Amino acid sequence: MADEPDVSRTSGFPLPIAAPGPMAFALCLFIWLAPHPAFAGPSVPGAFVTAQTRPTPPAADTTSLETRYWNSIKDKSELGDFRIYLDAWPNGLYAAEARARIEQLSGKAAAPAAPVAPANAPLQDCAECPQMIPIAAGAFAMGSTELFRFEAPVHNVTIRKPFYIGRTEVTYDEWDACVMAKGCDFSPDDRGVGRGKRPVGNLSWEDTQQYVAWLSKRTGQSYRLPSEAEWEYAARAGRPTTYYWGKMMEKARANCSGCDGPRSTTAVTVASYPPNEFGLYDMSGNVAEWVEDCWNDSYRSAPADGSAWVKSGCKERVLRGGSFSNEPRYVRSASRFKYDFDVRFQTNGFRVVRQR
Repeated sequence: MADEPDVSRTSGFPLPIAAPGPMAFALCLFIWLAPHPAFAGPSVPGAFVTAQTRPTPPAADTTSLETRYWNSIKDKSELGDFRIYLDAWPNGLYAAEARARIEQLSGKAAAPAAPVAPANAPLQDCAECPQMIPIAAGAFAMGSTELFRFEAPVHNVTIRKPFYIGRTEVTYDEWDACVMAKGCDFSPDDRGVGRGKRPVGNLSWEDTQQYVAWLSKRTGQSYRLPSEAEWEYAARAGRPTTYYWGKMMEKARANCSGCDGPRSTTAVTVASYPPNEFGLYDMSGNVAEWVEDCWNDSYRSAPADGSAWVKSGCKERVLRGGSFSNEPRYVRSASRFKYDFDVRFQTNGFRVVRQR
């Protein structure tokens, strides 16, 4: 584990010693899986399958050596079984599934079924309301063991109810509409960089509660902050990797300090960088995003149903996603920070969830 920052501010077959080639593996499998002569059907010339490319048949031959071996391992959890299969049949009927199982079993935490990317167009309840993306129910592995103890343990979470989440972070335009309607008391200074479609910052968790209350009253719908689990589920968009696009930081992916060249000093217009697979923008960097949960020092005993982890009178709440002022390791999908619920800071903003 890396030194922690001050987050409050800022089965198979035995393998011989000498690895045999694909033909040797195939021969072993043939001997092991070959039916007893008394029960064998008519012999078929060429039934012995070698590791070569062949046309995909209309349907799998359930009597073939390849299919019988695959059926014997497909529900197992031994990496060696699937590697043996690929050694013998690198272009086989089940090669893609075998590679997917190896990738899944090689991960630090086995994730349940990946969530389904939303197919519907964004929803918008009023002209000044945020655009919302529908998110399907599903399950994922939440947390990380890459850097900090407070991001662990990795644990499975099932999001049982679908929801809508903001396509972008709430902008100055959207926040100013609340101020003009006297639903929000505070009008944050943009520090001379402009308002409009930039994400609103310098907000406390307490400020965000005024906005979701006003938005709910304005639309007749139920708006709120996302739970921490909902936020990470939406940010990952089905990807268990460090960032929603892969394992490493890449240029032109996020607005953070050192992520895209020179040190970033301000938030940029929302949706300036590519979205994730769910069509959500700026889930890494730009402004850090308040969620509903109280801060806890780890995920031990965290809810497994995607609900917010709250307790009466908590003074510290959670920020997710990192901001323009954070380095790449602090804008990972698992990155989380604590902050006093009633303190404002220029890097802190939010996005909203709407019940479905």
